[in-house]
Amino acid sequence: MRYCLLLAALLLCASAAPGQPVLTSTLSIEGGPMLDTDKGVDGLLQRLLKLRTTASLLHTTAHPDDEHAGMLTYMSRGLGVRTALLTLNRGEAGANAIGPELFDALGLIRTEELRLSDRYYGLDDQYYSGALDYGYSKTLEESMRSWDREMVLGEMVRVLRMNRPLVVVSRFHGSVRDGHGNHLAVAELTPEAVTAAGDPARFPEQITEEGLQPWVAPKLYRGGVREGERWHVALDTGTHSPWLGDSYHNVGYYGLSLQRSQTSGRTRRRLGPVLYYYEHLDSGSEEKESSFFDGLDTSLSGVFSITGEAAPDGAVDALQAAQAQVDHAITGLNAMRPADIGTHLTEGLSAVRSVLAMLPAGGEAAFMLRIKERQFMHAVGSALSLSCSAMAVPPGTAEEPGPWWSAQAVMGPVIRGQTVRVDVQCTSPSDDAIAELSISLEDPSGTPVEAWKLSAHPMQTDPYYDARFTVQVPDDAAFAMPYYFRNSIRENHYQYRDLAWLHLPGRPAALEAVVTYFVDGQRITARIPVQAREADLPNGYVMRKLQVAPALAVSVAPRQRVIVPAPGGNTFDVSVEVLNNYSGDLGGSLRLELPDGWTSTPETHGLTFTQSGQRQGYTFSVSVQGLGPGTHDIRAVASAMGQEFSTGYDIIRHAHMETRYLYRPATVQVSGLDVAIAPALKVGYIMGVGDDVPSGIEQLGASVSLLSGTDLAGADLSAFDAIVIGTRAYAVRQDLHTYNRRLLDYARTGGNLIVLYQTQEFVPGAMAPFPAALPRSAEEVSEEDAPVTVLVPEAPIFQGPNRITAADFDGWVEQRGSKFFTEWDAAYTPLVEMHDTGQAPQRGAFLIAEYGEGYYTYCALAFHRQLPYAVSGAYRLFANLLSMGRE
Repeated sequence: MRYCLLLAALLLCASAAPGQPVLTSTLSIEGGPMLDTDKGVDGLLQRLLKLRTTASLLHTTAHPDDEHAGMLTYMSRGLGVRTALLTLNRGEAGANAIGPELFDALGLIRTEELRLSDRYYGLDDQYYSGALDYGYSKTLEESMRSWDREMVLGEMVRVLRMNRPLVVVSRFHGSVRDGHGNHLAVAELTPEAVTAAGDPARFPEQITEEGLQPWVAPKLYRGGVREGERWHVALDTGTHSPWLGDSYHNVGYYGLSLQRSQTSGRTRRRLGPVLYYYEHLDSGSEEKESSFFDGLDTSLSGVFSITGEAAPDGAVDALQAAQAQVDHAITGLNAMRPADIGTHLTEGLSAVRSVLAMLPAGGEAAFMLRIKERQFMHAVGSALSLSCSAMAVPPGTAEEPGPWWSAQAVMGPVIRGQTVRVDVQCTSPSDDAIAELSISLEDPSGTPVEAWKLSAHPMQTDPYYDARFTVQVPDDAAFAMPYYFRNSIRENHYQYRDLAWLHLPGRPAALEAVVTYFVDGQRITARIPVQAREADLPNGYVMRKLQVAPALAVSVAPRQRVIVPAPGGNTFDVSVEVLNNYSGDLGGSLRLELPDGWTSTPETHGLTFTQSGQRQGYTFSVSVQGLGPGTHDIRAVASAMGQEFSTGYDIIRHAHMETRYLYRPATVQVSGLDVAIAPALKVGYIMGVGDDVPSGIEQLGASVSLLSGTDLAGADLSAFDAIVIGTRAYAVRQDLHTYNRRLLDYARTGGNLIVLYQTQEFVPGAMAPFPAALPRSAEEVSEEDAPVTVLVPEAPIFQGPNRITAADFDGWVEQRGSKFFTEWDAAYTPLVEMHDTGQAPQRGAFLIAEYGEGYYTYCALAFHRQLPYAVSGAYRLFANLLSMGRE
């Protein structure tokens, strides 16, 4: 029963009869206000299209933004197909064009961005495996070495058995054109998973322990096919949709463009045909097909021909009657009076329910018709224009909006034991058709709502339905952390702390409002996540899901600390930030738990907070004599209210997505490194998309200044011993383009200018002192352990202050580097050679040129990924780079 999930407006998981397995499908696309395309008559028509078919499709991809957006949009919004997307990983190893978040934090961003895209596609379900994006790979073999093949296959099988699609469409072709080892893995694993899902001997625990059943998808296709190759279905996503007012391609690609961390916002609108070709893999025929569903009876009355089950007496006639009611609703839809079709919908719903009553709960037909039942309920609510909201506010908030209501109603995450008021409102212009409307609250995690100590106030019914509840957050309420985690950046598969949400994008809101009402005698249920009002000043306020957090969140910076052992011992600062989520006055203390023999000044800090949302920073000076090898942990602990708190979280907040919380232990890992750097260095850093390189430079003992546009325009750049242009800075800093000449002049007159990895916005032929090429197809070396050859061992950069050898390239994480020069002028000296398995040797990763009296370096090595994880060799090499030109 753990997969009986309740995540959006509809409940799609029914209790099984004793001894019967549970079949599940979930509506996992949630969050944000309703899209305009889903409102009004246009949205109602799309819901009616879904009522007339049992067609369903699962699309398999490797990463967020791999999906065929136009195909999914056409299937769902054009044909009414129940659509699902299985994305094997969350894109943790990609670059980030909108902020500094990398690795697991970026995975949260890309999960939320894909969920937003999914809403434009009209997607019904989004799933993930636990595989991690470990970085770019060129081969299938590397993907299978990095992932646990059988584990990923088993998770794909579980999703197939949960969703039970009629058609599976792999995004990838399985050839070199796929361009990524993870893409090739999808192409190989998808047919295997489809076969294994139908075999009860494969992953039998899913059947015996989890209550799933084998499922054989009738049809399997692969994408990435070209017109002149073998194909069966040609899909024109450039078809114009009258109810969307645009083509399915453009609507879908607008959704794709919202994956802004990957610069997908640069996708372009297209006019005219946009054709995609798909090959039917399990077909021996060369005959072209008109759709993915040729040969399948996807009408309501065709359910039993799909499942192969015997139809009870009268069942087919009842489903034909339901189909007729849907047809009447579509032809009779009046934009001025959409509620007029309500009777057709309730009669169709009644017919579907009459068939469900004839069927065993665990059968295939029952699974399909339970989905249809929920779709009918959704359509009824849409026809009646029923609109509901559920908002959590502080208990003292005024019941009617007034001059200060917006500020009063603002509330962050709640804490255990906190009392909250929940206001639920529903309105409909057709409320005379609605009978016996009731509103209740439920905990979607399955915790009995009584644990929330709920008390209900009398419900108002005029001029709208208005229910108010007072609740107290249970002492064991789950925090708003992802249900998946890993303990190390080197792990390539997530572990799970809560199986209830397995394979779904994330946890739901802490509470849901359940609205139940009757129309023409048919019981209708809708579910609305409880939200909280969050300030986004000066832009106003946004609604975010109600989440539970600890009373105090304790965070440390940096999480990885590099120390150069000194003969007389070391003293360094540890910064701790405490965020208060408690709504009243709060006092306490903060201390560090240190390794034996280490001391801190002060030993403790006092804590004083007066309101929720306050943050305070504290600094401890830590001293250690004789720092030993390996890593040493320092743990920050806050004490208050008789409890101890030693966990914090990063708030992942961007305007276009739901707020998420990435929890981390309040622990600093201290590493002693054998690294030297020129003394008293002053470094200017031009931040790009965001990285932690400046923190790494400071830990080496240099001072760092982040350079603004004003600095680039007029500051005395000669004051800096080195200037570093951060990762992808040319992609996001127009001021860098404007004042690039001043930086070149800085190098020419004796400066040390270091350019880290860039993308195609950097045009070295125009922006570097000597010609070079950085095309869109620029190479990278993705195998973090790829062999490295030092080409010029006698070069000063390898001689000091640290002697660099091949051993300094051991222990790197995720990749060697990306976006290498492919051609360069003879003025540049290539310093290293490296290559992935099967790749030609690459020499464009690290080049230095003497320019006038100074140095110009292009270094595409992945320092932004190595320094935050205290990779010794990366620190030693970077220290040498910064020290060039200094004694």
